[in-house]
Amino acid sequence: MQINSSGYSFVSMYQSYPSYHGASEITYNLFKNWPNNNKVLFQFTNSDKNKKNIINVKKKKNLFGIIINFFFIIFKIKIFLKKYKKKYVIIEGASWAGFIFIFIILSKLIIKNLIIVYHAHNSEYEVRKLKNNFLISFLTFYFEKFIYKNTVATCVCKKDMQFVKQHYKTKPILFENGVTEIKMEKISINKIKKNKFILFCGSYTYWPNKIAVDKIIANKKKIEQFFPNINFVFTGEGFPNFKDKNIFTPGILKKSKLVWLIKNCLFFYAPMPKAPGTKIKILEALYYGALTVCSNHAIVGIRKIIKLNSLIITSEKNFLNNLFTIKKKSKKIFKVRKEFKDNYNFKNKIKFFYDRINQL
Repeated sequence: MQINSSGYSFVSMYQSYPSYHGASEITYNLFKNWPNNNKVLFQFTNSDKNKKNIINVKKKKNLFGIIINFFFIIFKIKIFLKKYKKKYVIIEGASWAGFIFIFIILSKLIIKNLIIVYHAHNSEYEVRKLKNNFLISFLTFYFEKFIYKNTVATCVCKKDMQFVKQHYKTKPILFENGVTEIKMEKISINKIKKNKFILFCGSYTYWPNKIAVDKIIANKKKIEQFFPNINFVFTGEGFPNFKDKNIFTPGILKKSKLVWLIKNCLFFYAPMPKAPGTKIKILEALYYGALTVCSNHAIVGIRKIIKLNSLIITSEKNFLNNLFTIKKKSKKIFKVRKEFKDNYNFKNKIKFFYDRINQL
């Protein structure tokens, strides 16, 4: 099959470019590194920033407005894919399964011979079970079951794969998250200096991040006993106005500046609660060699068989002991094992996934 005989439409029901959280980072990097130029990305966003082959669709709040957007996107996709022999739609899964269910139904009715790929970011049912009421969770289970049975679907980790096989009676493709490596760019905040700050990445508006940040603040005095005059840096959006002079919230940062923070923090601290999906922030921290202190929940989906001396698993019970260990390790430079970097290089994973679905 010639490479130009296939066309690919990506659909993101949230802003992917410019990326501003883990899901958008995954989606944008998948689209950007997709090894075929016959591609277009449709994203729901109120941003006015434009980029080649990315079409912005203004967000609408109610269900009626969302369905209007779906019709608009599907007809645009139909026009775009018309000249290609093989027609692909890749639907990004970091959205409610009910919306994706509607989109799939409409797409199949309007576009013939369409191959629909569902790119899951986590188990949507697990998200709703933790976040929403029984009715939403119940409906999500059956919407997600339909999605997995009627698309070429993926799972982000083996745990999710086992759930899908057991409950949805179908076999998905394992497509793990990864890191797209970029060069760092120094951040220009005078009081943020190398090895003089503790870092957490993630918007306060997302409930697992809020719980993690609140725990970091609760442990602030314990940390300061070991590291006097240390600063705390929280990146992302929605943070309250902290009165402490040594807490910095620079907002949503350019990726190259975020990489500088990761590489130059004293340690990356992520006491995450139980939440579905592989945490991109943890992958990036480990990938770029930060001393990473996190809960067991934070490393879900990351293969523990790849041992890293830069990783410390912590809890409320052993946090003081961990601080002694951090004190000893804090001035070390951690060289990331090639095995880990190769395994979590997102470009490699995308190439494997691309080859897999083009065999269909």
